[in-house]
Amino acid sequence: MNIMEKFGKKIWMRAICLLILSLIIPMMSIIPVKAADNKTAIPVKVAYTIENKVVPSQGINENYDEFLKASYTTKLVAADGTSASQAIIDQCGAKLVPMYPGSEIQNPLKFSGLESKAYDFSGAIPALLNQYIIEYDESLAGSYQLTYWYEEERTPIAGTDFEVNKPSFTYNGNTTVPGSAKQEALISAAEKLIQDSLAYRLPSTVSGHDAVFGTTSKAYGSWLIFTAARADYTPHNSFYAECYDAFVQKYQQSNKKDAQGKPLNEGFDANEVAKDVLAITAMGYDARNIGGYNLIEMLTNGKNPSEGYFVKQVSEFAIDSYNYLPDRDHAYIHELAAKALAGTVSHDDPLIDMYIMEFQPIAAFYDPNAKVGDEFYDVKQAMEKVFIPYFSRIQGYTGLFYSGIDYNNAWSNAQSFIMLGTGDVDIFQSAFIKNGYSMLDILTDKNKSFSADEGQIARGYEALVRAYRNENKLFDCTDVSNSTVKVNNAIFALPEVSTITSANKAAAQKGLDAVDAVLKSLNLTASQKSSIDMTKYNAVKAKVAGTTDPTDPVDPTPPTVSCLYRTHIQNDGWETAFKSNGEMSGTAGRSLRLEGIEIKLEGDSDLGIQYKTHIENIGWENTWKANGDMSGTKGQGLRLEAIDIQLTGADADKFDIYYRVHAQNFGWLNWAKNGDSAGTAGFGYRLEGIKIVVVPKGETPPAVEAGTNDMAFVSNR
Repeated sequence: MNIMEKFGKKIWMRAICLLILSLIIPMMSIIPVKAADNKTAIPVKVAYTIENKVVPSQGINENYDEFLKASYTTKLVAADGTSASQAIIDQCGAKLVPMYPGSEIQNPLKFSGLESKAYDFSGAIPALLNQYIIEYDESLAGSYQLTYWYEEERTPIAGTDFEVNKPSFTYNGNTTVPGSAKQEALISAAEKLIQDSLAYRLPSTVSGHDAVFGTTSKAYGSWLIFTAARADYTPHNSFYAECYDAFVQKYQQSNKKDAQGKPLNEGFDANEVAKDVLAITAMGYDARNIGGYNLIEMLTNGKNPSEGYFVKQVSEFAIDSYNYLPDRDHAYIHELAAKALAGTVSHDDPLIDMYIMEFQPIAAFYDPNAKVGDEFYDVKQAMEKVFIPYFSRIQGYTGLFYSGIDYNNAWSNAQSFIMLGTGDVDIFQSAFIKNGYSMLDILTDKNKSFSADEGQIARGYEALVRAYRNENKLFDCTDVSNSTVKVNNAIFALPEVSTITSANKAAAQKGLDAVDAVLKSLNLTASQKSSIDMTKYNAVKAKVAGTTDPTDPVDPTPPTVSCLYRTHIQNDGWETAFKSNGEMSGTAGRSLRLEGIEIKLEGDSDLGIQYKTHIENIGWENTWKANGDMSGTKGQGLRLEAIDIQLTGADADKFDIYYRVHAQNFGWLNWAKNGDSAGTAGFGYRLEGIKIVVVPKGETPPAVEAGTNDMAFVSNR
């Protein structure tokens, strides 16, 4: 036999040996065999006996981490089930001991807090057993060696390595509904927690800019702003105006425009847009015009994809937040109701909050009085057959909710509250009283972290409070008393200018009167007024005033004009997009100086514009800058302190130009007009922001905020 044949035979024999070993080794943990030291091996497994738990009728332990821990005893038993093997195990005093003495045992066995007649702990025991080893007196074991699953480096298997009974967790049966006084006290406590949580998450020192954009250390974001606005929490007086300016900045600096330079409603993240819509709407602004961008169109044109969780659901909330599309089809709501009734979901996350968020939009359409044939009768069935029983089932022994992994998970509680509150479900009915506890008896800690969504605690409780007090549902912002949506809806309803003649002038005037009536009925802030695009209103008004010939459908209309402007900001440089018609250019809450400005006009008028600024160390510029030229300095780091602006051209007598500035230490000053100075002199104070608006001659500018300085220009000379 040559060398290669001998080598091949050895390989073959080794392969046979390995195959035999692979069959024998798994059997060694069950069948007694001779151990390495010539002792007979006896495989051992652990028998768990877990005590039943009954919630006492009084003195319920509210420390759920301790109360839910399972009490149990363990016994080491022979895996082969023979009395001879068991006698040897008992004789040598075998017991389990921690693998690392002195260290805390992780993953203790715990009940979920839900009532059940048969808890199965077999899935939780392996993680616990991983931390133990077997210990026994080898001299008493004699010629036997006890083998334990860990020594075989295997994952414990129920029935082979351990066995466990199925204990019960029983409630005390107290489902007594609290009286009206107790209910009111619970709701009031929840209201206080809402305010405390928001003050903790969104203190008065946070600017609207930082709330929208975040900082290096904090995220904040639109969910938090939305929640604060719905709960009537205001960090400081100008906070929401600052937020609006920041949202405008956010979309304009995207610089997404079409070939004509107009804002393009494409290429944004729909999930983020939807949250912005909710925040903007809750603050009292119209999401259809944010610096020229229409956020509602972004949610409906199919050109703004997103990989965010539940973008479709959040978009539903956003579009319905002020009935932006009143006649739209609600096929998606019926689709969700059908899925719920069929028991299907589109995600695989075990947490209940993920399951709940899948279906939350249907809650707003729940009508307990709906009948067969009604549009949303399927929603009634889904809520009453699926979700209300589901919430009652996952509600734990102190009224809080089980997350699918642990008890009293703040995310799961909040999302459960949101759906119940949005559905106007009575949370004080007996089905939601467990052991005498409602879901409001133990409030979530305001310090509970929600990572990127810090307002979730407050939002959940706000939904419940609104339902209890019969207020608008959480996502229905039509109760925002001062909203620019109302004004814009009236403006949108005006006829097109080209259709107005003397014959239908009265109808057009009626539309103008409707806009005026809405404006008069509201108490809008200066920021809200400046956000309204009055171009169509002014054009219709001018056309109505000029129509003379009922047979002429194209009577000449007085010219219209828009004012566009942008500033050069300390550290930021030139703004990427021009602001227009009363929008703020500059920054808020960042203490950054303006160093330059460009202003121009657009429209069909014979109109020009000129302007000059007062510059640090230089004073007033010697000559006027005009029609888009830069006024100020470049690369010198010099602040602007004041500005004069005036109109030129043949149509200058038909318009007024108003402008106001945000000056260091003074804040926003009043409107200056037609060449007057705006800003300060003799203080050395920087300009930080500016708003400019051109209006038809004699029309007043947007109203200023209460408490605004009466002067447009303040001098210390």
